[in-house]
Amino acid sequence: MRDQSRNFEMVISWGDELIHVLDDRKGFDVLVQTLEQLRAIPFSCDEDFKEIHESLQDLQKKLDVCKEKTDEANSEIADEEEIERLQKELDEELELECKLKEELRFIADELKDLNSQEALFEEHRLAIKRNKRDQLRTETKLPMYASVTRVIPNIDDSLKTSGC
Repeated sequence: MRDQSRNFEMVISWGDELIHVLDDRKGFDVLVQTLEQLRAIPFSCDEDFKEIHESLQDLQKKLDVCKEKTDEANSEIADEEEIERLQKELDEELELECKLKEELRFIADELKDLNSQEALFEEHRLAIKRNKRDQLRTETKLPMYASVTRVIPNIDDSLKTSGC
């Protein structure tokens, strides 16, 4: 019961204050002004909401542009990685080319040596051929000398020249 009497006293106090405010024109004007301000709050909130919404849309657009630039930069980074990979491949190919050129020089030197040896062999072969031809001439001259001089040489004994 104590709570009820206390609530009742509170209601009476509010009622007295309300009567006092209604009697006082200034208080009533304050209430009217407050009521008008309360009615203006939704419009103000709507305007603030619109501004915030537009700001959020602008920020979203800027965020999308930043994402695009980031993706573009990442693709350029990937392109730089691709360039580095291709540069490494190029370096490896150049190194291989240098090795092949060195081997080619070595083979060319060997080929020159073989060509010079071939020339020596050709000279040797020609010398042997000349010797055989000279020997054949000598062999053909012997029967002719023998028939002209009627002396037959003994070819087996190289220390002395003899004939029959």
